[in-house]
Amino acid sequence: MNKLYLRVKELAAQKHVSLAKVERDLGFSNGIISTWKTGKASQDKINSLADYFNVSTDYLLGRSKDVKDPVAYFRLDTSGLSEDQISSMKSELADYAEYLKHRVRGDK
Repeated sequence: MNKLYLRVKELAAQKHVSLAKVERDLGFSNGIISTWKTGKASQDKINSLADYFNVSTDYLLGRSKDVKDPVAYFRLDTSGLSEDQISSMKSELADYAEYLKHRVRGDK
């Protein structure tokens, strides 16, 4: 079964919405998500789903296992970097996101 279909089904369940509701919310044709069990989705549909569920397209497509992987979310090019460098980048991005969250809230 297609990873995209499985991820969408999982994310919809976590959000407590049906696949039909996701389709209606996004203006997709009725039953389109079920066709992805064996077929492919268009890039615009994948992008819409990523925005709807607030995940990266890499996560939806099974290229990333981490739903909140900042490197995948921002589609950063990591070619030429070692695993340690990528890990460091993820950690620094997560720290920066936390800093921004507190700054926006006005925390000290």
